Amino acid sequence: MPKTKAAIIGASGYTGEELVRLMSRHPSLELAAVTSRQHAGKRAADIYPYLRPPQDLVFSNPSLAELPALAEVFFLALPHGESMHHAAPLLEAGRTVIDLSADFRIKDRERYRQYYKEEAPAEEWLQRAVYGSPETNASALQGAKLVACPGCYPTSVLLALAPALMRGWVRPDSVVVNALSGTSGAGRKADVSLLFSECNESVKPYGVGTHRHVPEIEQELSRVSGAAVIVQFTPHLLPITRGMLSSVVAAPSGALPSQQEVDAAYAEFCSTRPFVRYCAGELPEIRRVVQTNRCDVAARVDTRTGRLLFFSVIDNLTKGASGQALQCWNLIAGRDETEGLPL
Repeated sequence: MPKTKAAIIGASGYTGEELVRLMSRHPSLELAAVTSRQHAGKRAADIYPYLRPPQDLVFSNPSLAELPALAEVFFLALPHGESMHHAAPLLEAGRTVIDLSADFRIKDRERYRQYYKEEAPAEEWLQRAVYGSPETNASALQGAKLVACPGCYPTSVLLALAPALMRGWVRPDSVVVNALSGTSGAGRKADVSLLFSECNESVKPYGVGTHRHVPEIEQELSRVSGAAVIVQFTPHLLPITRGMLSSVVAAPSGALPSQQEVDAAYAEFCSTRPFVRYCAGELPEIRRVVQTNRCDVAARVDTRTGRLLFFSVIDNLTKGASGQALQCWNLIAGRDETEGLPL
């Protein structure tokens, strides 16, 4: 079968680079265009020789009017606030858009303004956007034209809690999340706080009470739960390049389920979701998922405190961004969702 032509808009950041890595090996996508202001005119093979992009692929910096002619499906690896302006002309031209920014994730426009300090996209586009969580929203992705690819923290928290939320085991106002991420989660930018000498041999919390992923986490946990979930979320910066761990504590909504019930529920959930692995006799570790599209999860019942404990690890650039975007494309196109992705 002929390959679908794909373009990466903003291919010089970490998520764009990861998309180049994965798409260069994807069996049904042809990497037809990559854009970058700073690399315009340079060969992709000269910038990323270790990723094996097509030898004749050159970075460009097209106008918005020129974009639709480049490809059939567009992956937007752009900063928040920019994607919405690129998406509109592409959608109007009938192209498929998979956006890796936060622009189309949050349905409540006021909450977007509150956390991102800028105007949200038009209501029309927000209503058309499908939240790109393959494990919890797969049916909606089939044939979608605009996909809001989830953030890395929301992905890790949602997959850790989804089976328990689906069974109504978690009290909606009791969820406490402590999450730790590698420095690539902040993007490729000049920032003193992200320098090696500032991060090495240290761990620190940040964005306490104000992190931009809070409304997205609460929105999606509420969608899966069927009740309004409120989350206490505290992210931390780890002195590693890539990888993320989320540790979640919650009170039960009723009687505390047994460990056997929890194990069975998570095993059932993972049995039909090839990128989620349940760690029954162990706890997840970041090093086991780096450069894969897999999420390892664990759930434990603490009978002493009467609490439920949940853990997950992902690679924030793969399952937390670019790999998940390609998983969404596989579902959109009606292909095997594992196609071209590392397990």
